[in-house]
Amino acid sequence: MTMRMKWFGICLLAVCCLVIPAAAADSNDIPAITVSGAGSVTTAPDEVIISLGVETTSTDPVTAQQENAQKSAAVISALKGLGIASEDIKTSGYRMYSHTPDDDSPFAGKKEVYVVSNTVTVTYNDVSRAGEIIDTAVISGANNVNSVRFTISDEKAQSLRAQALIAAVAQARGDADTLAGALGVTITGVQDVTTYGSPTPMVYADNMAGARMEAAKGYAPTPIEAGTLDVTATVNIVYAIQN
Repeated sequence: MTMRMKWFGICLLAVCCLVIPAAAADSNDIPAITVSGAGSVTTAPDEVIISLGVETTSTDPVTAQQENAQKSAAVISALKGLGIASEDIKTSGYRMYSHTPDDDSPFAGKKEVYVVSNTVTVTYNDVSRAGEIIDTAVISGANNVNSVRFTISDEKAQSLRAQALIAAVAQARGDADTLAGALGVTITGVQDVTTYGSPTPMVYADNMAGARMEAAKGYAPTPIEAGTLDVTATVNIVYAIQN
C-alpha cells in the first residue's frame, strides 16, 4: 500500500467518526413529549366455559373405574343432546388414586378405597344456557362442577380491541395537546408508538367453583348470570414538537 492510499484511508475514517455521531445526535435531539393512553370497551360475554365431571369411589378399583366410565359416558351423551358439538366437549382431566378412608367415611374400616375422577370442559357460544348445561350434566351423573367462566370469542375480542385502541390513542392525543398548549409548543408529528397487549377478558362465576352437586328429580333450574366484562388497550406515543 502506497503512502497516498494510507493517508486517504486515515482521512476517510476521521470523516466517518465525525459524521456518524453528528447524525445520531441530530435524531436524539429532536424535541418530543411522551404520553400514555388507555381505552376500554364494556361488552357482554358470548362464550361460556364450564368444567365439570364425575367422581366415583369404591373398595374395588375395577368397580370404581367402570362406574365412572358409565356415568361419564351418560353425561357426555346428555351434553351432546343439548346441541353441543363433540369438538366443544373435551376431556381436561382423568385421575385414579387410592387412599385410606377416614373414620367418618362411608368406607370406614376398609384398608383402602379407590377414587376415579373424569373431568370434561364444555365451551358453548350461548351464555344464557350455562345453567341448563350444568343441570343436564348433574341429572345425567356429574357430581363435580369445578368452574364456570365467561369470555368472548376471538372475532369479538379483535373487533372490540380495535375500538379500545382508538379510544386509547384519542386519550393520549388529548393529553399531548394539553401538554403542548401549557408548554407553548406545537406538535409536528409522531416519532414512535407502542401498544401493550392484554389477555382476552374472562370472569368467573365463583359461587360454582368446586361445588359438589347432587341430582334430584324435582330440581330447580340453576341461575347463572354472565354479567359484563371489559376489553382494554394501552398505548405509549412519542410526539415530535417544535417551539
